[in-house]
Amino acid sequence: MSAFPFESAESALATLPPRQSLRQAGLTLAWREAGSGPAVVFLHGLLGSADSWVLQFADLAASHRVVAWDAPGYGGSSPLGPDIAAYADALAVLLARLGLEGATVVGHSMGGVVAALAAARPESPIGRVVLSCSHPGYAAPPDTPPTAKLLGRLEALRSEGPEAYGRARAQAMVAPGASAEAVALAARIAAETRPDGLYNATRALQFADARPCYAQIRAPMLVLFGGADPVVRPELSAELRALTPRATHRVLPGVGHAPYLEDPATYDAALRDFVSRP
Repeated sequence: MSAFPFESAESALATLPPRQSLRQAGLTLAWREAGSGPAVVFLHGLLGSADSWVLQFADLAASHRVVAWDAPGYGGSSPLGPDIAAYADALAVLLARLGLEGATVVGHSMGGVVAALAAARPESPIGRVVLSCSHPGYAAPPDTPPTAKLLGRLEALRSEGPEAYGRARAQAMVAPGASAEAVALAARIAAETRPDGLYNATRALQFADARPCYAQIRAPMLVLFGGADPVVRPELSAELRALTPRATHRVLPGVGHAPYLEDPATYDAALRDFVSRP
């Protein structure tokens, strides 16, 4: 496993490019961007934001145009209701406004469900797709109530405060042996979680069903699995593997649900190899 490339979480976050935003039809979408070259667009998971990709900005922006969004309800982006298709619509707006036709879209966890829906559309501008520690969604009926886990996390965020919430969620997502710096960085980012973003995104995943989408994706696809992922259940990973027979599948050894922080060198090397293929 590669060493953490900064002295601390704070020194890493200090290198982030500035947050930018646009407005369309009353929706604010925020992102960070750096570099030039082949475009790579990063979509974070439930405990993330554009800041999740700070180590990828540091490594890849020397040779790529790196863009990372704040999903609706996260960071500087305004919230949307619990409809994963609306998140895919928002992604389409961002790709069009930033001229990102042909970009590689890296969707981590929740972001992978958004990426799959967006890439399956006939008019999709996405050139390549990376699904990182993702799954097809939980396909719950529309009248399903919020899960006890979601309600418990919202209560923990309210009662314990953001910092304690961030520490607890970070510890629960990484593999044993993750560096203290990687855990601290994951905790700092998770502590910025907004209750409205967490609620709507979690409910959107509860209702989402990307299973019909994978066969409709014509772009080249890479599927990454964390070898010690404690978040995405093994049966969901197995299902995703079966649903994507045309994709390249790769297991990243020794990492949990945040491989981009736990072993950034291996993670970034996998992305570089995929993006550079003819």
